Amino acid sequence: MSDDFHPSPDAAYARGRLLQSQHRTQDAIACYKQALELDAHHTLSYIMLALCWMQEDDTAPKSIDAAQRAVALEPENPFARSVLALALNANAKDGQNAAIKAALQQAEEAVNLDPDSDFSHAVLSRLHLRLRDYPKAEASARAALSLDTENTMAAEVLSAALLLQKKDGDNADLIKYQLERNAEDDSAHTSAGWMAVMKGDHKKANEHFLEALRLNPMNENARLGLIESFRARSWPYRLQLKFAHFMNQFTEGRQTAIMLGGFICYKVLSSYLKTVSPILGAVVIGAWLMFVLWAHLARGFSSAFIVMDRFAREALRPREYWEGVVVGGLIFASISSLVLGFAWHLGAEGGFAALTCIFAAVVNAAAFTNDHWIGRHVYGVAAALAGTGALYATLDVFADLHLPFAGEFGSLALLLGVAATWLRGFGVWYR
Repeated sequence: MSDDFHPSPDAAYARGRLLQSQHRTQDAIACYKQALELDAHHTLSYIMLALCWMQEDDTAPKSIDAAQRAVALEPENPFARSVLALALNANAKDGQNAAIKAALQQAEEAVNLDPDSDFSHAVLSRLHLRLRDYPKAEASARAALSLDTENTMAAEVLSAALLLQKKDGDNADLIKYQLERNAEDDSAHTSAGWMAVMKGDHKKANEHFLEALRLNPMNENARLGLIESFRARSWPYRLQLKFAHFMNQFTEGRQTAIMLGGFICYKVLSSYLKTVSPILGAVVIGAWLMFVLWAHLARGFSSAFIVMDRFAREALRPREYWEGVVVGGLIFASISSLVLGFAWHLGAEGGFAALTCIFAAVVNAAAFTNDHWIGRHVYGVAAALAGTGALYATLDVFADLHLPFAGEFGSLALLLGVAATWLRGFGVWYR
């Protein structure tokens, strides 16, 4: 039993490693704690405690303390430094780049201490990937795999880095090699699934993700991929994925330049066409508006269909489920407002209600997909205000209640929607 007395810290540690390999994490933690009671300077027990604790959100903060104690005991230990880097990374929220860069420094120090450690190179590659430095992530992952071809972490990072740089040929060769070497490798099936998603083959992606989850039900990356494969059943979302895949080959700075360049071209073209043909000018403006709305709403629109699928929705977490309900609901409310407004001859009032709902959907889509540690709260408040304002204005139009300040509430939803398209597009408090 895990709580049996062990005569030495090494015996307790060995028992903990066995239990950890059997995924009996809590029992392993008990053994590592017992090893430290016998020897407060048992570095490996601190390291393994950190690795166990960082797996759960509620215990993740304790992993930093355990890893720091290990580094304090053995400052020249590259394994301890690498685990500290992982602990710092696990506790850093998206957008907290200073904390992620602190983890990166620890990983770089680990590599400097032992350039032949594949684990240290793999950890470094993971941190470069999170900081969106894809070329460096690729280089570090390749360094790890040159030392150990079976390093799963490095293989996953390399596949992601290649995918995000649109190096599809290299990625396909890597995945083929992984699957030929071990057809039971869940990480290889996960990588193959993501590649299929980006190619638009949602059926093949679905097969790979389901196989990965069969092999390892705790594979969160495969679960997320499975949901993406369900979303990709809708053609608007497949187009969005292809567009995102195209943009990912550029740096963030170049992506911003492309967006600004596109907006400037749109403004110049629409202004010119207005003087030549008002109809063509209106067509260009409408096409731009559709492009902006599609870029923001494709995911929420497809999520709504997952919610309506009895099988597919079982893979959703609560936040993902409510994204489909709220964003999809607002999109359908907008379409219904447009149809009913036309059928009931409400004219501009029906169109105003439809616009408030669709722009409220934009704000909510940004809120549900935002993992920035500050931005998720800011966008969340804006989403609540926009959604309330849109429903209030829509109720006023179709229930004929003459509610006070209905126009103002609807205008607030519109303004927040326009603001969200710009703030989210340029990554302001958004990850």
